[in-house]
Amino acid sequence: MTADAGSPEAGTPEADAAAGGVTRRVTVLNKAGLHARPAMIVSMEAKKFAAEVELVLQSVPSDHHLEPGTPVDAKNSIELISLGAPQGTELDVVARGEDAEAAVGALVLLFETHFGLEPE
Repeated sequence: MTADAGSPEAGTPEADAAAGGVTRRVTVLNKAGLHARPAMIVSMEAKKFAAEVELVLQSVPSDHHLEPGTPVDAKNSIELISLGAPQGTELDVVARGEDAEAAVGALVLLFETHFGLEPE
């Protein structure tokens, strides 16, 4: 089966919306980056939702060990830590499922508020 010429390209926010998904971009604000404590906070929050939730690496330093577009399961703190996301890294929060909008909103809020930790 081929895609229609008017169909959104897979992996884009438009395609996610068409597939019942929600995507929002966040930036890691903490000086120490997405280390163990914030990774645990994010995974615990993501686990509150039935939706499948991923963080997708977008912008990274040129010497980073992972490529942009690398997805990880937001419910898995080890995968989150493996991103090695330093301060300034941009990530897409992508969720699919019945409570996708609420899941994305909750995770975006965590990033915007330094994961509830004191700004470093």
